Amino acid sequence: MKILKNHCLKQYNSFGLKCKADFFVEVYSLSDIEKIYAHKEFQFIPKLILGGGSNILLCEVFNGLVIKMNLTGINHCGNGIIKVAAGENWHEFVIWTIDNGYNGLENLSLIPGSVGAAPMQNIGAYGV
Repeated sequence: MKILKNHCLKQYNSFGLKCKADFFVEVYSLSDIEKIYAHKEFQFIPKLILGGGSNILLCEVFNGLVIKMNLTGINHCGNGIIKVAAGENWHEFVIWTIDNGYNGLENLSLIPGSVGAAPMQNIGAYGV
């Protein structure tokens, strides 16, 4: 895990705007997240958790830590329950459900973003 200072966020937002974060880190595991929140330097500064960058307008310097969520994984838990990591691409997850016989998300394909951001984006299409 590498924490970057004064990092450009242009490639992390769909508007492609040049903006910077005081600190930036990409996380790939729960352990990474635990280390960040335990790190004394970052305990009391603002944090922004960033998914796919499609539902956010970054237009200034973010005075804090941007945490880019890259956790991936899809697991069958049994009884029709699926556990999906926050960093999974939403559209690819919808395709996965179709390919694996889970119905109900078909109308929500092609919506940009990540699974973890889906509740915040209030994803919906065609009244679904």
